[in-house]
Amino acid sequence: MEAGRVLFEKFLKGEPLSRAPFVPLVRDLPARIDGRPFEKLISDPTLWANSLIKTTELFGFDGIVAGFHFSFLAEACGCQVSWENDRAIVHSPEAGELSQDPAESPRMKTALEVAARVFQVCRAERACVAAVTGPVTLASQIFGRDEGLARVPEVKSIVAKITEAFCQVRPDVLIFMEGHPLALNEITTGYRRVYNTLRNVLNYFNVPMGLYLQGYRPESLEAITSLNMDIYVLGPSEDQGLPSLPQLRDVAREARGVGLSLPMDHLEKAKEMIEEGRRFYRSEGGRGFFFTSCGPVTQDVDLDTLHQLVNEIRHTGLHTAPP
Repeated sequence: MEAGRVLFEKFLKGEPLSRAPFVPLVRDLPARIDGRPFEKLISDPTLWANSLIKTTELFGFDGIVAGFHFSFLAEACGCQVSWENDRAIVHSPEAGELSQDPAESPRMKTALEVAARVFQVCRAERACVAAVTGPVTLASQIFGRDEGLARVPEVKSIVAKITEAFCQVRPDVLIFMEGHPLALNEITTGYRRVYNTLRNVLNYFNVPMGLYLQGYRPESLEAITSLNMDIYVLGPSEDQGLPSLPQLRDVAREARGVGLSLPMDHLEKAKEMIEEGRRFYRSEGGRGFFFTSCGPVTQDVDLDTLHQLVNEIRHTGLHTAPP
């Protein structure tokens, strides 16, 4: 059986796949596996890295994702973060407290160290994916939802710096995470310019650029293709639904491929989506895709269901016709 890394490399190159790799967007699940509060876990790079590796190996994921949390970059920029029930809540920073060097903040330094450690350990067998909050969502977190939409260029240099810092730990892909601020508003020329700058950084390091988007309206998805991403990963929509096969096809048309999101809390629905993936693969003449989670994998996930889901993916080939 091909290793997850081999499968993901074939996906990136547009080569035929025996099966789709599964690279879920793990957030605080390692805290449950390790039996520690997430807030405490992410304060210690050794504990955090070991727990993330342990979780990936326990379930047999095909890739490991580092940095997938919307609070990390906002906190590094000076936003206040409070914790309720082990969940981070982001608050806008006080006036004049915006940091221009987020890679030097304690939490972000820890996140970068963790990414370097887990990629070094896992690279031989698994895909290595880095995740960073996208500029439109970050501007909204810093300046507020209304004002932030007009101030996205002000965070360009900040996101570029942290993008370069993550590129230096050699991910296979870097994914920018965006939510409602990008998903529910017009994609302006200014936003495209900011993302073009980020693409230049990634091109220098030869790292493909991806977009994770949640909170979108399915009928408006085609507009995001103007950002010219290599990979699109669609999380839950505004009404917590998933895109249809034709919508996925529209988004994937000019990209290397897409991440097909699977619900982590409903095995039968996930199986239906796996079959949708097979149909997508055949209808696109073998165009690449990989399976991922529908949004972050949290401490609330049913562990038995997750094990069954991994087993289902591992035994579902792409070249055979469905029964």
